[in-house]
Amino acid sequence: MAAPRTKTPVPDWIQNPYPHVEHSIVSFPEKYILLVTINRPAYMNCLPVEATIELGALWKWYDAEPELRCAVFTGAGQKAFCAGMDLKQRLDILQTDDVAFEYPSGGFGGMSNRTGKKPIIVACNGHAHGGGFEIVLNSDVIFASPNADFRLPEVQRGVSALAGALPRCMMLFGNHRTMDLALTGRLLTVQEAVVWGLVKEIVPQEKLLSRAISYAREIASLSPDSVIISRLGAREAWETGVSRATMRGQELYAEAMLRSVNAAEGLAAYREKREPRWLPSYL
Repeated sequence: MAAPRTKTPVPDWIQNPYPHVEHSIVSFPEKYILLVTINRPAYMNCLPVEATIELGALWKWYDAEPELRCAVFTGAGQKAFCAGMDLKQRLDILQTDDVAFEYPSGGFGGMSNRTGKKPIIVACNGHAHGGGFEIVLNSDVIFASPNADFRLPEVQRGVSALAGALPRCMMLFGNHRTMDLALTGRLLTVQEAVVWGLVKEIVPQEKLLSRAISYAREIASLSPDSVIISRLGAREAWETGVSRATMRGQELYAEAMLRSVNAAEGLAAYREKREPRWLPSYL
């Protein structure tokens, strides 16, 4: 459940209304800049399937809106940017055999496998775990608060990070650092993330959003065409390799993993706040 949402008036320089969102707040801090805030602080800003579908539509609207040039993405509160997928909802889907609505083409949060046209700057105001880390890995520039940290905890839950994180980590960090993160589910501290080249700056919590908006203003002051073309030109090698690897991972492994007894056990243990009791793998 999202926190109460207040709808910001749409400025007159926006040509088309943005899609309806229930789990995020959309605002316009100044001309040319979009600010999107995940609004589930009581749940560490984790995203149910519906929130990901909303964000997928919102980012497509952003790319198509002529006067928007740069976006900033953050989370409500001071504890988490995004703690990933709503695992309790995912367990319900597995146990009831309900239909899980298909994620948008951009992946988790509409972003984990997004190419898009325009840049998205992340103001990471706390934990970015699981899908939240997958979003961060595919954003364009990251500013982070001192309490931010990053994690792929999927091996602790009986699932795997197949929304783009694994091949992106491999390209960004190399084999051994990726294996360290992916095979243990350990925390990557914000200080390590700076050393690894992931985070641009560590900014005090109270100044984080204003710093990200200031940076977005700098980008928005430049040629919109040049920004779009330069971004896509730089991402070309990334996209031809990472996107295909992500799709192959989903095609080969995702369904078998989610139908395994260990996926149900890992998600149930998370909900029940206990240690999982793993069973032998039959994959």
